[in-house]
Amino acid sequence: MIVSTFFFLWITVFFDVKVESILAYFLIFTFGIFHGSNDLKLIQKSTSFTKRSFFLRALGSYLAVVALTALFFSFIPSLALLFFVVASSYHFGEQHWATYRVKSALTTSFYTLYGLVIFFLLFYVNQEEVTPIIETITGVLMREEYYLYTLIVSFTGFIGIYLWWAYKKQLKINIIKELFFLIVFFIVFKSASLLWAFSIYFVIWHSIPSLRDQIQYLYGAVNKVNFLQYLKTSFLYWMISMVGLAVLYYFFQDREGLFLSIMIYFLAAITFPHVIVMTRLNRN
Repeated sequence: MIVSTFFFLWITVFFDVKVESILAYFLIFTFGIFHGSNDLKLIQKSTSFTKRSFFLRALGSYLAVVALTALFFSFIPSLALLFFVVASSYHFGEQHWATYRVKSALTTSFYTLYGLVIFFLLFYVNQEEVTPIIETITGVLMREEYYLYTLIVSFTGFIGIYLWWAYKKQLKINIIKELFFLIVFFIVFKSASLLWAFSIYFVIWHSIPSLRDQIQYLYGAVNKVNFLQYLKTSFLYWMISMVGLAVLYYFFQDREGLFLSIMIYFLAAITFPHVIVMTRLNRN
């Protein structure tokens, strides 16, 4: 993962920001979207139901969450964006740390704080790109210190919980290695454009490990045959997502800032139900 990260970062030496954006969209719209495109199959597997009526109920519930998210962003964009960042932070932290299986009242906070460190590290070093996007979505102009203060508080909380767990001997990890990863993320976030930096983290450090875990859960082993089976069962949902994004791009292709904002709405709409599904699976 480290080698892949620096390989993608090295690519930026040869291309301008526009090419970076194209590569970033490609990674997000392939691995990124695919890792959340098999949720209905995961629900079916986790509940052991195979009846058609169950599938229709699950699909209806899933689409309802997507619709409610869209309405949330339409009427209360500031709160919706905040909720999206917090939920995504929890999801990133859960993916990174869930294998340690720590059972504690602080687990949810630990996952969320770690994810917030990732987000606000990205936001802080790319604030000139992030601030206009937030302002477009919410109408709120973020000040520089907000990013820094949130980063400091999140990191302090994350380290505090870790030290408590280490003291209680509930979590045995190499914290030096984890801090090294954060330094790698800082280098990537600082060196690449906002979109390219996010896509590197989102795909290499989140989506691909999540794909691996899902394939292992659904089919018992990670191999070429099972990977192709995963793609087959998730292709329809992925295609629907791509058609929706293609329509958005057609209408907003000349307004990149606005398109990025609307893409965030879209990603939020498909992220919330995915977070719910993966959280349920990890708890089970």
